[in-house]
Amino acid sequence: MSHSRQWFPEEKPTVSVVCHTYNHESFVRRALEGFLIQATGFPVEIIVHDDASTDRTPEIVQEFAVQYPECIFPILQEENQFSRGRRPKEFTFPRARGEFIAQCEGDDFWTDPGKLQKQVDAMRRHPHVNLCVHPAMRVAVGRGRQRKGFDHGDRECVVRPEAVIGRHDQFAPTASFLMRREAALEMLDWWLGSFPPPPVGDFFTEAIVGRNGVLYLPCIMAGYRRRVPNSYTKRFRQASSEELETRLARMLHFVERLRGMDGIPECALDQRLAYIRLNYALQFLAIGDRERFVHTSGKVRLRGHTCLQKALATMRRSTLAFAAGRRGFQILRRARD
Repeated sequence: MSHSRQWFPEEKPTVSVVCHTYNHESFVRRALEGFLIQATGFPVEIIVHDDASTDRTPEIVQEFAVQYPECIFPILQEENQFSRGRRPKEFTFPRARGEFIAQCEGDDFWTDPGKLQKQVDAMRRHPHVNLCVHPAMRVAVGRGRQRKGFDHGDRECVVRPEAVIGRHDQFAPTASFLMRREAALEMLDWWLGSFPPPPVGDFFTEAIVGRNGVLYLPCIMAGYRRRVPNSYTKRFRQASSEELETRLARMLHFVERLRGMDGIPECALDQRLAYIRLNYALQFLAIGDRERFVHTSGKVRLRGHTCLQKALATMRRSTLAFAAGRRGFQILRRARD
């Protein structure tokens, strides 16, 4: 295939596309092709980090890098860095030369050749905003089922931080993130200030980079794959009770660290902390760990969710209600998957 524009290495890129891969041999080719079809009026560089995949992902990345040496720059690890507590953005973000950084994991993909141009143009219209996002199609791996996700309306708008932070789940897909480089590096400095890092990074990108508001474009311009092996969701659901307990403590710790940061509302943080506890309580429910469910759900305080609070309290009091709630939750999860 040929890409939509000649990008010359002597030009400073306007956008640095950052792609993180690990055992994505079935998906990474489409991700790379989605970068290469971008039709822009500015130069783009593509930085691909592979974390010592055990499949053919590094070979595919290298194949593209050889074919497009003027714009694809691979970082191929020989030892897995994630297992050593290091995250891919530690290697990719500092290498980025662009005014903006666009993210897309190796198992996701872009569908619109005008994606980068539309986002950069929108960011020029809103110079005070550091993060631009958009909806994506949710694609269930192995099922072929697709549905629209991360839909927040049909018009361009700047979403306030409290609406982004105080949510039950992620506001936008990673494949939609376009950030100003300076704001992304500031977030990375905060990230690197602790070891080990947070168990999940997208929320902190939305909270820290998006604390001036998040620019939302209503166009579907990417695909977001679900049920991917080695994904965060898969690892979360397969984790033991002890691992979940450790992750929960780390997540609560890092969210608490956001208190006092300019632009991040306290009330939104309180709401997010409650949702985090709820997510982990439901996973303890799913795996049948009643003791940890009781402990974790007992600390959930959600405004405007009286029925949910009563259901949690009933399952804490009664083993029969806990067993019934577990069966119901498992059925609901399978239906949503």
